[in-house]
Amino acid sequence: MSADEITTVAVCRTCRPEGTPADAEPPGAALAKAVAKAALGLGVVEVRAIACQSACSRACSATVAAPGKFSYVIGNLSPDDAADVVAFAVAHAASADGVPPWRSRPERVRKNTIARVPPPGAEHPLVEPVETPVGD
Repeated sequence: MSADEITTVAVCRTCRPEGTPADAEPPGAALAKAVAKAALGLGVVEVRAIACQSACSRACSATVAAPGKFSYVIGNLSPDDAADVVAFAVAHAASADGVPPWRSRPERVRKNTIARVPPPGAEHPLVEPVETPVGD
């Protein structure tokens, strides 16, 4: 399997939703471990941890991305959501453009997607040019 066929899940390991005790393990770190465990042996999902995704108001967060495909930022996650994150990552990996059908996405992912980002230079029905008005 080539690197282009791998979907990477990057989990914010420092995410600490409001009210989390300062001396407790950050829930983001627990989420990263849970996602890694759920992805074991799948072969199409790589899990990474990142120090911060700057989505603190929607903690815990994760991104799902692959070369040449749309990327997603998902928030309001907990370690209990690891299986849903991995299920979405598998669907993302199977999708040619990184846009799995809406109904095939786990509900937790559908309801907590913060952003869908096109790959640079994307030629896709979801992406259209913006004409610059002349004389404005």
